[in-house]
Amino acid sequence: MPPAHATQPAEPGLDERSLRAAFGRFATGVAFVTTEVDGTPLGLIVSSFAAVSLQPPLVSFCPSRDSITWQRMRRAGRFAIHVLAARHGGFARRAAPPGADRFAEPDVLRDALASLECDVEAEHAAGDHWIVVGQVRRLRLAADTEPLVYHAGRFGGFQPH
Repeated sequence: MPPAHATQPAEPGLDERSLRAAFGRFATGVAFVTTEVDGTPLGLIVSSFAAVSLQPPLVSFCPSRDSITWQRMRRAGRFAIHVLAARHGGFARRAAPPGADRFAEPDVLRDALASLECDVEAEHAAGDHWIVVGQVRRLRLAADTEPLVYHAGRFGGFQPH
């Protein structure tokens, strides 16, 4: 019997398009991950930000293994995660594509819902992505609490019940 972690053949109909649709059914927040390398600001829009641990304070996000931006960012050994507000939907749409000018709207960094400055704690290969774990060193919270939400390939707001 193969080990539990061994890759098994996919079921018929378990294609990338179906998986993307299934994964898209889970609503997530949106964050802008930034750092600076050799004086150059670098950043990624992610919907994979997650809290990992309170003690020690750890967070994670998952950039694509093909991301040239993350390949450059990892050299810094640190990053900041800026949790985006609903009002940042236009920015997220413009900044998400590869090659976008992600620093054309500097106010986003100043008025994010939360900003967490982190040191890279670990990086794990996981399929076609990396799982990056960071230890939080400093944080800032904004009074605004209207998060930007990503669901089914679209950005939107959150409507509490």
